[in-house]
Amino acid sequence: MFLKLHHTQRLNLHALMGAQRGDVATIRTLWAAEDKLALTNEEEKAVELRREFIAGQERVVWNPAMSLPAKEYEFTEAESARIRVTVETWDGYAANADRRWLEPVLIALATKTLAGSAPTTDDAKMACSTS
Repeated sequence: MFLKLHHTQRLNLHALMGAQRGDVATIRTLWAAEDKLALTNEEEKAVELRREFIAGQERVVWNPAMSLPAKEYEFTEAESARIRVTVETWDGYAANADRRWLEPVLIALATKTLAGSAPTTDDAKMACSTS
């Protein structure tokens, strides 16, 4: 499966996958997908990304005025399945705050294609948290 994702989608999916629990095979599959989505050091600097630890949980925040071009990623069937399960079973979405980044991902998972849309200022306000 190919997904074209902007940095807000990448960061949020990375955080959701990082919060999953599972057996060793599941975790390895999640790590492989996370490794593909991870921002490079240069990309992190470009969006002024920083990590905060609150109550032992990592929270990632970035400058909402900054953006990166969307990139296309290819995922194996196992990775695609794990991404689907992660997105479909996560029970911590905020209907309004997550819609801008999540709705295109849901459509892509249903159609197996995603045209990355540019993130908005509101996208970045919903910084990923694994809590």
